[in-house]
Amino acid sequence: MSAPHIMIVAGETSGDLLGADLIEAVRALYPGATFSGVGGPAMMRAGLPSLFDMSEIAVMGLGPILANLRRLFGLVGLTAAHACDTCPDIVVLIDCPEFNHRVAARIKKRYPDMCVICYVAPSVWAWRRGRARKMAQHFDAVMSLFPFESHIFKALSGPPCHFVGHPIVDRFQSYAPGADFRAKFNIPGEGRLLCVLPGSRMSEIRKLAPVFQETIARIASETKNLYVVVPVVPHTREAVRARVADWPVQPILVEDERDKIAAFSAANAALAASGTATLELGMAGLPSVVAYKMGGIMGALLMRVLRVPSAVIVNLVLDAPVMQEFLEDRCTAELITPAVNALLQDNALNSEKRAQLSPLADVLGGANQTPASRAAEIIRSLI
Repeated sequence: MSAPHIMIVAGETSGDLLGADLIEAVRALYPGATFSGVGGPAMMRAGLPSLFDMSEIAVMGLGPILANLRRLFGLVGLTAAHACDTCPDIVVLIDCPEFNHRVAARIKKRYPDMCVICYVAPSVWAWRRGRARKMAQHFDAVMSLFPFESHIFKALSGPPCHFVGHPIVDRFQSYAPGADFRAKFNIPGEGRLLCVLPGSRMSEIRKLAPVFQETIARIASETKNLYVVVPVVPHTREAVRARVADWPVQPILVEDERDKIAAFSAANAALAASGTATLELGMAGLPSVVAYKMGGIMGALLMRVLRVPSAVIVNLVLDAPVMQEFLEDRCTAELITPAVNALLQDNALNSEKRAQLSPLADVLGGANQTPASRAAEIIRSLI
């Protein structure tokens, strides 16, 4: 066929990176392909002219969404109208379900035969399983990052779901070995090094930092030569610095991505908030304990609606309780401390956990193709 026109919409930084990789992979198959839609800096550098600034739809949480509802619905209409006016060969909507699923519904209402793909499956396996069946009305296919999602969508009568792999595999493989972390920060070989990740959102840090502080105090009273490293991101750096100032063991704060990965490689164990960080820890093969606490009505609701045996994605991917988790009422220093101490002091247990984590990269990725190239092949098969 002639060079296709592909519309891609992303609303967050992670989606922007996925979109940029996808553009390059599609261009390798169709050198003359044209692109339109909504994206951020990475997608625009790759050659996509964005209809508007991606940050306009990067709204998280019920409160902000309600406050910006009129503007968001206007942008939904604008995005869907662009698809209907230009009739691309295929539309790829990346993540951001609150926005993109509405775009898909509007497109399909006017042009039922236009091919619309969801890239990054929503977590129908965790809650709101009815979304899968509803998605079948608006999406022709789903491209997922996790292998188990294909079976879930089939069981829930959702659209055909194709596992393409997770970009974290390529990202980890791209890191060249850096300077030895322990040597760089004067940590002796016999020292017990613990990575602590209290979350990337301010709400997470506020809830978890006090629990983690008490946990560190309890561990320090039982573990000699304890060293702590806390990875930070720019928008939380100062808040984290203020909250760890009174910790009984002064942590090393690292912001550079390579320092963070080097710390994971050098550490004995980790204590982390549930989230994407657990995937990074799993990729690094670092035995970890996971904690999370929303509190209040939302926390109680989460525990009632959670429909999976674990809230830790690593455990779901590997189908085993590799990372012990402490959620909501169980998120206490009293319960967490023995689990972390066991990873720090029991070498046999530590080695067992590392062995259990070792297949993760193969399960999430596989050889020969990147997620973007697999996604591009699926797009070619659907055009």
